[in-house]
Amino acid sequence: MIKKIMKKVWISFSEKLGTSIIHPQFLLIKFQKEGIETAKKYAKGKLLDIGCGRMPYRKAFLPFVDSYTGVDHPEISSLYSSDIKPDVLADAKELPFPKNTFDIALMFQVLEHVDSPDKVIKEAGRILKPNGILIITVPFFYPLHDMPHDWGRYTSTALKSYVKEASLNIVKIKANGSFFQFWLQSLNTFLVKRINDMLSDKLSFKSAFIVPVAVISVPIILVNNLLIVLVGLLSGVFPEYPNYFPLDYLVVAKKTSKA
Repeated sequence: MIKKIMKKVWISFSEKLGTSIIHPQFLLIKFQKEGIETAKKYAKGKLLDIGCGRMPYRKAFLPFVDSYTGVDHPEISSLYSSDIKPDVLADAKELPFPKNTFDIALMFQVLEHVDSPDKVIKEAGRILKPNGILIITVPFFYPLHDMPHDWGRYTSTALKSYVKEASLNIVKIKANGSFFQFWLQSLNTFLVKRINDMLSDKLSFKSAFIVPVAVISVPIILVNNLLIVLVGLLSGVFPEYPNYFPLDYLVVAKKTSKA
């Protein structure tokens, strides 16, 4: 019961204050918002949100499209404690739509939860109209989550390969985050997950430490977030080097007109 209440509080907190520096994962949420804003530039006609979950982006896209369709896997969808359900329940590897149906498809933080990312991207390419757009955001450095439905992490090389195999062309691929931001964000996530673990222990001996751990964690998270902002501001001062520690990838791909 406590865990369910905390989950609802966390969702509400993330929806309202997710991009503020008081949120432990504000940087990752900021990257997700960037994906949404990028997708808005291409949004038109019929939109398909693959792995839509509770469809938190629906309102953001409705002013730009003629129709919005959310699809999620039936097993995954059943895990969400929400009154909002996907429009369609289906496996992303076998979408129940004809070829060349949609103008734009979204996959926000989905690929890490599928067992065959190549097949999922190929299926997204199939249902897109010629010159249709696919927007992908996917974590690279991020802890295990939503187990046992966490399957993998993918480099830019892998993402480019999957996109090419799906008869799509890369319009843009961007690596978000840096080494220091990765380290600080990982510490924040560790602290949040450890508190969540303690809540799950109910009245065990370990759960008695939740209050002091939470009290210690809050200032650490706030300081880390300020440092994350500072690192971001200073990044433009130093020479640009290859990014070996991305937290997240943003991909924009376009279906070829002949596909």
